[in-house]
Amino acid sequence: MTTVRLSIKSIAWVLGISMIVSSLMGVFVTYLAADEEFNEVLEDDLKQNAELLNAMIVATQATPQELQAFLEEHIRKDDEDTIWVTVYHPESGWQVSNFDHQRPLEERGSDSLEGEFKGYGWHGYQYDEDGLVVQMFRRDDLTNDIIGDIAEEITAPTLLGSAISLLLLVLLVRLIAKPLTALSKELQQRRGDDLSPLASTSHNREIQTLTDNLNRLMAEVDQVLTRERQFANDVAHELRTPLTTIKLELSCPDPDIQAITSETERVNRIVEQLLTLARLDQHHWLQRFDKVLLEARLNSIADKFQRRFDAQNIQLSIQTEAVNVKGDGTLLQVLIENLLNNILRHSETADRVNIELTPQQLVIEDNGVGVSPELLNNLHRSTNRLDSKGEGLGLGVTICQRIAAIHGATLRFEAAQPGLRVILSFS
Repeated sequence: MTTVRLSIKSIAWVLGISMIVSSLMGVFVTYLAADEEFNEVLEDDLKQNAELLNAMIVATQATPQELQAFLEEHIRKDDEDTIWVTVYHPESGWQVSNFDHQRPLEERGSDSLEGEFKGYGWHGYQYDEDGLVVQMFRRDDLTNDIIGDIAEEITAPTLLGSAISLLLLVLLVRLIAKPLTALSKELQQRRGDDLSPLASTSHNREIQTLTDNLNRLMAEVDQVLTRERQFANDVAHELRTPLTTIKLELSCPDPDIQAITSETERVNRIVEQLLTLARLDQHHWLQRFDKVLLEARLNSIADKFQRRFDAQNIQLSIQTEAVNVKGDGTLLQVLIENLLNNILRHSETADRVNIELTPQQLVIEDNGVGVSPELLNNLHRSTNRLDSKGEGLGLGVTICQRIAAIHGATLRFEAAQPGLRVILSFS
């Protein structure tokens, strides 16, 4: 099946031609209707006048001479309202007319008539009553002139209105087609990696809306591509060290199986975090939000981590209040567990961790060595690391920050002197 593609100009031409054709057809139909109605009116007028003249003659008992004088005085015969009147009295054989003629009466009865007289065609009506036959005619050419005047009065404003509409249509098409053409040319000149906003100078609201939506779409695509590139960088950065270690160990004559196992487990944890990070880029979490009793969730996590803290001789202290937040319980659990895992991995000198939960914020603080001011200022970047041997801190922090952003919260890091303080503030 062939698809027909029409430009706006082509559509405008079709609309313009359709408009003119429909206007002309409307004028033609109106003319036919007006002609029919006008002829009916004229015929009724002649019929009524013939009946009236017949009644007047009978009532006044007018003689042929009186009737002749009346017709010559009162019936016009030299302008657009020319009327030809003839009165017959069949019994006495006389006839009277406002025109000089001796045309015989062809037949009796009341009916419409047509005839030729003085080189013109005539239409009229014959009224036969009380022994008198009254014929009244109008000239066809005068009637046609009147109908032509009516048609002109109908046609002129219609055609003028069509011309104005066609002009407005042309201006409208130019108003729409020009910015659309400019927008199309700009898009054709773009490279695939150019997602900068489109310029728009159009005052047309629909064109501006289209441009704004395209810019919004390109901005979202740019964000998606940026996240994809960042995700690729995270994968490369986080997996480089453990994979290098495994490769070196396997190349040795006597590989360290324990080191390989440890690095493999590390790769597994990194992959899990990367998958979590990838899932966070999807915009489906808001649909799953519900009320989360954060106090109960936090106590459950603390019980789960208590043995690991005891194994590293770290005292875990918890102070909580009843807090309900709107969000996803699984994501909030991932956030808190990531923060606690980072403390366990990077706070070798810490012997105390305090957790405090209030309706406004969650604070996790340790008394370890903390981090350098430079790293503290750039801790939001996923490429930062606490040391060259440990597992990267940046990936876990990135996950925590994105979970916080999804929930409309903020995550910040402060020096606790000694140690590190992590603050999750709820909006």
